[in-house]
Amino acid sequence: MTTADTVPKPPVGIDNEAWLGFWARRGVPILQSTKAALAGFAGQAETVKTSDIVDVVLRDPLLTAHALRLINQRERGSLAADVVSIESVILLMGVDAFVEQFARLQSVESLLLPKHAPRYFALLRDVATARLAARLAREFGVLRYDARLDEIFVTALLANLPRMLRYIEAGLTDKAPPVDMAGISLSLFSRWHLPEVFATLLDDESGSASQRALLHQAALRLADHLQLGWWQDGVAADIHIAAHTLGIEESEAWQLVCDSLLHFARKDWPYAQIFPPARWLPMLPGEWPKPQQPKTPDAQPAATVKVTLADILREMNRASDRGASFNQLMGLAIRALSEGVGMKRIVFSLLLAGQNALKTRYVVSANQDDALRNFQVDLAVPHMFTRLMLKPQSIWLNNGNKAQFEALLPRGLRQAAGSGEFFAMSLFVNDKPIGLFFADDQGGGLSEAQYNNFKQVCLVTGQCLTLQARHLDLGGKH
Repeated sequence: MTTADTVPKPPVGIDNEAWLGFWARRGVPILQSTKAALAGFAGQAETVKTSDIVDVVLRDPLLTAHALRLINQRERGSLAADVVSIESVILLMGVDAFVEQFARLQSVESLLLPKHAPRYFALLRDVATARLAARLAREFGVLRYDARLDEIFVTALLANLPRMLRYIEAGLTDKAPPVDMAGISLSLFSRWHLPEVFATLLDDESGSASQRALLHQAALRLADHLQLGWWQDGVAADIHIAAHTLGIEESEAWQLVCDSLLHFARKDWPYAQIFPPARWLPMLPGEWPKPQQPKTPDAQPAATVKVTLADILREMNRASDRGASFNQLMGLAIRALSEGVGMKRIVFSLLLAGQNALKTRYVVSANQDDALRNFQVDLAVPHMFTRLMLKPQSIWLNNGNKAQFEALLPRGLRQAAGSGEFFAMSLFVNDKPIGLFFADDQGGGLSEAQYNNFKQVCLVTGQCLTLQARHLDLGGKH
């Protein structure tokens, strides 16, 4: 898996036209949680509330941008105005057409997981920051008695859209051209025919920004700083700007920000994989006990927090409850086997029902020339893996049972995997086999504890995928 989680820097003097054209030709993928929520609205035009659909869309900056781009590129007369609100988009398209068209969009998870997990989590950080920025901007707008809160909210939500697109590019089949990120937001919004008010609110270089724009830009900076903690440099300066612009005391502006942060942490924090909302807890009212001083006289280096298997399994269950995709859940399963169980080489082979065979789908920690990357198991011939696929069951092939089971292995497995010990277990969803996990220590020995943990990960993965399948079935029945 790649470890880079930053947007690549382009060479100096880049012409952005190629990049703008690249994204002008394609749809924008959306979050899997958004796709699942839209699927639940299918066929409910008579009963669903428009406000419920709006809430789903505005939680996803990518879908918000895609919907506004589509509607603002429509043919219109000289009296037609820019469309800013998602509610207006739904009104123009109709509920059924809106849901049907956007539920078909590709998911971010299908592009970035599991191969580009660092880019995926970096994207989630930007999505969370955008949601917080939009909330702060709207709260400031309410105090300012702004009559067009939709403009403020959506502009803040889309401010970092180009950076989000850059993260997504890692999973695309064709390579995106380089781009100079400085000022690209305004160029992208213009190319997509997004409302001109977005550029007015985001233009911080003209020197003639209105009080509305200054307040909006302060909200964007605050959200960016506050993602790293309320104590970050720059927070106090932007609180001062907000208070001065709104004509209120700085303490009142700070209280508004505190209330927004705590509400965001409790009600709108969707991603356990990134910054923990507990970093804002010190802002809660009341006395906080002072930490005890360490008894040892010598300063000790800060210990690295170790993520346990239980932590990753809890994260998998939470992801399943939120409607995570197959790829996202499998990415967490592989992470559990690697970080939680300590397996060095991990392979998941998917069942090809039409061919009655297992074909490698995910591989971790295997060399590029590792034969397991292209290994395929024929299930038409009886062997050990054929038996495993009959029900959820596992095997630990070790020195103690090698004489008993070696002859039952699929043909070619030893040539592909080597002669060391390994674990294998079938994966079932709704009582149907979908694949098989294989893991080893690349020639090293394995333990009883590792075997038990390996089985636990496989079972939890099956349970989460079963829950996901049931959610999809329920969504399709509504």
